[in-house]
Amino acid sequence: MSYVRVSILGDSPGGEVWSVNPVFDPTGELGSTVDQTSLDTACNAISNLTVPTALLNKMSNALRVTGARVEVRNDANDALIGISIDNRTTPAVGSGTPLRPAQNAMVFSLRTNTPGASGRGRIYWPALGDAIGSDLRYSSAIVTAALSDMRIYLNGMRSALAAAFPTIGFDLAVRSKTTHTTPHVNKIQLGNVLDTQRRRRDSMVEDYSTITFPS
Repeated sequence: MSYVRVSILGDSPGGEVWSVNPVFDPTGELGSTVDQTSLDTACNAISNLTVPTALLNKMSNALRVTGARVEVRNDANDALIGISIDNRTTPAVGSGTPLRPAQNAMVFSLRTNTPGASGRGRIYWPALGDAIGSDLRYSSAIVTAALSDMRIYLNGMRSALAAAFPTIGFDLAVRSKTTHTTPHVNKIQLGNVLDTQRRRRDSMVEDYSTITFPS
């Protein structure tokens, strides 16, 4: 038994990196060993998917999608079974002027039929672009477009996996390392309030200015 962890890889000015990490559960089984050629094919296809417009708008032109990593992991203990990494020849650059810090994100909530925390997941997508209103919220039109385009993007990943492993189906899932379960997603929700992806800065260099005190 195994599951697939996809990482969409990106970067920003100064070398800061970020990733978005959906999980897919195979309907059939990949086995204890994975055909590397098929895994590389899937990774290359996912890496080079067209990033939908609404998601590019959220990134702003300060961020880029640079590639993908696909991991196959053991369902029982999360041990790594296989891995493939692909770098896009031409990174996908976001659209529009950055309006917010790098930590701002839209949060797509993943819902399954499994109750409790083990049946819920999140996808954080960078949200530096697209204007918010005076109520500090995205408009309903922006939210609807982002939700639709995220579904398109995730379905593109499913299709890439299915094409590379034609006898095995794949479902978007939530992975619980506590219960070692991978329930399938049947709803994606998105609110209109921005969140913060709370994480350590990777390599973004900060410049400081100094004044004397008290004078």
